[in-house]
This record gives sequence, structure tokens and C-alpha cells, in this order.
Amino acid sequence: MQQYYYTVASLPAIRLEEPPFLTSEEFLEICRTEASPEDLEVIRSAVILPDAPDHSSDQPSPPPGVLGIWNRMVREFQAHAAPMRAQNLGWEGDRLPRTEGLDASMAERTRAILSEDTPLKAENALMRWLWQLAEDLETGHHFDREKLVVYHLKLQLATRRARLADHESGSEEFSRQYEVVAQSLMEIGT
Repeated sequence: MQQYYYTVASLPAIRLEEPPFLTSEEFLEICRTEASPEDLEVIRSAVILPDAPDHSSDQPSPPPGVLGIWNRMVREFQAHAAPMRAQNLGWEGDRLPRTEGLDASMAERTRAILSEDTPLKAENALMRWLWQLAEDLETGHHFDREKLVVYHLKLQLATRRARLADHESGSEEFSRQYEVVAQSLMEIGT
């Protein structure tokens, strides 16, 4: 696997509690100078909330490395969250997707996150868990593509957290996210 010493060393430190110094677009532009086209595509495809997989025969294989693990863990969280949300709405959960069972503690973690007092607290709890997941996936990766994938995920989390911390844009972001969740639940229920 190719090493990206200069790229990784030139990136600013990133923390969940602070607004990031880079945008996602600026980060990808930095990566473009050194990364191979294949690695750049994997880095670019790293998103904090991946789309549901399309199980058709022409679907490409799951992403490699930490991105594949990230996507499976997020989907498992979503699969655990769907019946809990459906129950709160009075829907039957029989038609909802089944969990993959990667993490035995996922049901309890999901329950703890969704039982927060307010949607904002639940969102912050989710972001803290996703940040910790990114930290865990980053272990052992110092200058390779996987490090850049994790950095991209963390950058998106820090950006999202900063938007939610800003009251006005946070309200807009919450409304946008609520519509996305409500729409996906409506699709599952039909």
C-alpha cells in the first residue's frame, strides 16, 4: 500500500469539539496532489452516513479496509435504530432490515443514543460514538490511504458538529436531517 507521508504530515490536527480548519473539498484537493486515482476515489467515497447498499447483481464489491468496516458498523447502527424508531411511531417492525451482528453491544449502544433527552443530545452522542469508531479504525494506520479515509470521516464529523453548535445553521441542519430520517422511515414503512 502506498504511503502518503507528506500529505498526512501537512494536515492540521482535527478535533470533534472544534470547527475544522479545512473543508472536505480542500482536503480532497490536498489528497489529489499525491494520491493515486484509485486511492483518491476510496478517500472521496468515505462518508459518515453511507447510502444503503443496493443488492443487485451489478453492485460493486464493498469498499476495502477501514471504509468497509465503517460502512458495516453505521448500517448496523441504522438497522438497530429503525425498529426502535418505528416502535416510537407505532409502526410494525417486521419489514425492517435485520442486523448483521458485527458488534454484540450495538443494540445497547443504539438504545442509549436514541434515549437521550433531546434530539440534539442524541445527535451529539451519535457523533461521539462515530468519532470513537474512527479513532479505533485509525489505529495502526499512520501514513497510508486508510489514515486519509479516517481523516476524511473525522473532518465530516467535526464539520457537522460545528454546524450543529451554531444555533441558526444547527436548526437548519437539524430540520434537513429530520426530513432525511422521516423520509427513509416512510420508505421502509411502505
